[in-house]
Amino acid sequence: MKKVVLSVGMLFSFYFSNAQNLKLKNEFANQQVENEKKLDAFFSKHSRYSIAEKDSLRSNLAGFAGGMPIFFTTEETRANATSNVDELQNGSIAGAAAVTGNGINITVFDTGRPQDSHEQIGGRAVYKEAPTTTRYAHSTNVTSVLIGNGLATGTFNSGGQTYSKADAKGVLPLGTTENYSFSATALGTNFEKLVSIPNINISNHSYGTNVGWTFVGTASPPFYPTSGWYWYANYDLNTLDTYSGAYHENDYNFDKIVYANPQQIIFKSTGNYYGGGPTGAEAKYKLKNGAYVPFEDGDVIPAANCSLGYNCIGFGSLAKNIITVGAVNQLTTPNNKYTQASDVVKGSFSSAGPRKDGAVKPDLTAVGVNMVMASYTGNNTNVVYTSTFGTSFATPIVSGIAGALTQIQRNMSGNSNFIFNADEMKVLLTHTANEAGRPGPDVWYGWGLVDGKKAAQVLVNRLTEDAYFEKDNLTSGVSFKKEIKATGNEPLKVSISWVDPAITAFVTDVDLQQNHASRIVNDLDLRVVEIGTGNVYEPWKLDIAEPNANATTGDNTVDNVEQIVIENPISDGMYRIEVTNKNTLVNQEGNAATQDFSWVATGTKKITLASDNLTKEDIKIYPTKTKDMVTISAPIDIERIVVFDMNGKLILENSKISKSQTIDLNRFPNSVYIINVKTKTGTISKKIIKE
Repeated sequence: MKKVVLSVGMLFSFYFSNAQNLKLKNEFANQQVENEKKLDAFFSKHSRYSIAEKDSLRSNLAGFAGGMPIFFTTEETRANATSNVDELQNGSIAGAAAVTGNGINITVFDTGRPQDSHEQIGGRAVYKEAPTTTRYAHSTNVTSVLIGNGLATGTFNSGGQTYSKADAKGVLPLGTTENYSFSATALGTNFEKLVSIPNINISNHSYGTNVGWTFVGTASPPFYPTSGWYWYANYDLNTLDTYSGAYHENDYNFDKIVYANPQQIIFKSTGNYYGGGPTGAEAKYKLKNGAYVPFEDGDVIPAANCSLGYNCIGFGSLAKNIITVGAVNQLTTPNNKYTQASDVVKGSFSSAGPRKDGAVKPDLTAVGVNMVMASYTGNNTNVVYTSTFGTSFATPIVSGIAGALTQIQRNMSGNSNFIFNADEMKVLLTHTANEAGRPGPDVWYGWGLVDGKKAAQVLVNRLTEDAYFEKDNLTSGVSFKKEIKATGNEPLKVSISWVDPAITAFVTDVDLQQNHASRIVNDLDLRVVEIGTGNVYEPWKLDIAEPNANATTGDNTVDNVEQIVIENPISDGMYRIEVTNKNTLVNQEGNAATQDFSWVATGTKKITLASDNLTKEDIKIYPTKTKDMVTISAPIDIERIVVFDMNGKLILENSKISKSQTIDLNRFPNSVYIINVKTKTGTISKKIIKE
C-alpha cells in the first residue's frame, strides 16, 4: 500500500483554509438571518402577500437598502470569433494546443437547473441541488454559451430571423459545468455555497440587482401597487444619485470570499439597466419611509438610469476581487474580428460604471447581443434554441476563456491539476484586452474587449522571456523592482493586480448614494522608470468628478488593477518596474501582513546574459548528448526551465525553484532540443542532442 504523507505546513494550510471558510459560512448565514428578519418585519406591515409569494421573495433576497428589500434577477458564434475563442479552438497559436474544454469544469450559479439533456449540452451539466428543481431557460442559455458542442445541424427561427444551430457552439465544447441556484436553498445562500462547495476555481454569476429605475410589469400590491416604473433611492437626498455604484454588503461578501480563497475566480454580469426609466404617462413611484408611493405633483422626475452616461451598476457587481463583464454588439467587421477601438459598440442596455470611488467597472466587455444558444421552453424538449442579448451571456464568454487559458497552461506545463488564482486571471485578461471606447479604461468598456488569443500568447511568450507573467510578494516599505527590455516596435505595457481585503460595506442612504471614499485597503503603486533618462511613467486612472472624461495617468488610489502603457518605448531600451505600497499592508483581520500580486509585461524581449555574467554564475547544462537525463546547475536559484523542439513547440516546463535540477528526456524522440534556463538575471539557451 502506498503511504501518503502530508507535511505539517500542508496540514496547517488545509485546516486553516477550512476553518476560514466555516467562519465565512457562519457570517453569511447570520447575514441572511438578519436580512430575513427585516423581510419578515416588512411582510408584517404588508399582509397581502401569500405564503408562496413570501417564500419566493425570501429565496431571492439580496439584502436591504433604504429600508427596502432588494432581490436578485437574471441579466442576459460570432461572439467567439470576436474574442478570438475560435483561434484558441483551432489551435492557431504556436506552442499552444487546440482548446476543447476537456477536463475543465465551470461552476454556474443561476436561476436553477438547466435543460441538461439538451443536444448542445448532452449531460455535461450536472445540477448539484435538489433534482426536482425547476428547469429554466436562463440557466440553459448560460450553460450553452459555456459548453455548447456546436454539433447540431439545421436551423431555427428567432425574432423572424433564421439561424444555424451550429452557431450555438460554446467556448468549451467538451467542458463540463456544475450548476447551482443563486437563490437561497437547503445549501444556503449563494455566498454560503461559494465557501462550502469544494474545489471551485472558475464560477459564472449571470444575475444581479437593479437599484435605479426598475420597470414592474405585473402589480404585486402592496409592494408594487401597480405596474409601472419604480425609483430605488432616497428621493429626499437628491433626484440624481441612486444606490448604483455603491459598495454594498454583496460586494463585501464576494471580496471576503476571494481573499480567503484566492483560487476562486468569480465572473459577474454588469447588468442590463442602462437607459431604463419612464418615457411617458406610465405610473411612477418613489421610495419613501420604506414603501413606494406615487410621485407628487411638482416633483422632479429623476432622469433615466445612466442618464449622464455613467453610474448604473448595482450591488454585487462592484466587488474589487471579481471580474465584472459588460456587453457589446456583434462586430460588423470581416469575420467579426477586432481591428480597432471604433469597431466596438456598447450594447445599449449594458450598465456603466464606475464604482462610486471612481474604480473601473466593468472590468471587461464581450459580445452579448444577437447570440445563438440552447434554450428551454418548459416542454422538456432537447432541441429548443434562441437568439437573444444581455450581459448574462457576455459573462460566460469571459469565464469560458478563463477555462480555455487554464487548459492551455495545463497542456504546456504537463500539470493536469493546474489552476490560476484570481489576481493572475484578472491581470492577464485586463492586460490583453483590446482597446475600446476612449484611450485607456472607461466606464463603458472597462479595460477593453476580452481577447483570448492575446492572453494565450502571453502564456506562450513568457516561456522565452518575450513576455512576463509573474507572481510576487510585497512587504510593507520594501519596493519590488524588475528590469525589462523593450522591443521598441510596439507599446511597452505593464499591469499589476492583487486580491485586496474586503472593506466595510456602506449601509446608510447618505453613504450608499453619496460616499466616494476609496474602497481599497492595501494600496499598491505601480511605476515604470526609463533607466537611461530617469523618466517615470504612472498608471491609468479615472476622474470621479468627470467619469466620462478620458482617463488620465497619475496616482491610482481606487483600483486593484494598475496599468501603464508607454506608446513609443526606446528600442532595446531598459526599463525598471517598481511596485511599492502606501501605509502598512494588512490582512483581512487588519493585522500587518505581506501582499501577493501578479504582473504582466508585454512589448518586451529576452534579456540574454552577458558572457561575464555567464562566467560569474557558471550555469552548467550537461551532458549535451544524452539518452535521457540532463542536469542544470547554477550558484543562484534557477527560476524556470523550458524545453522546445526544433519547430519551436514547447515540450516540457519546470518552474521548481532550486540551484540544481534534473530533467528527463526519455519519453521524447531522438532529436535536437533547445533548453532555456531562466535565473533572476536573465535567460540562457543551449542545444541538447537526445540520442
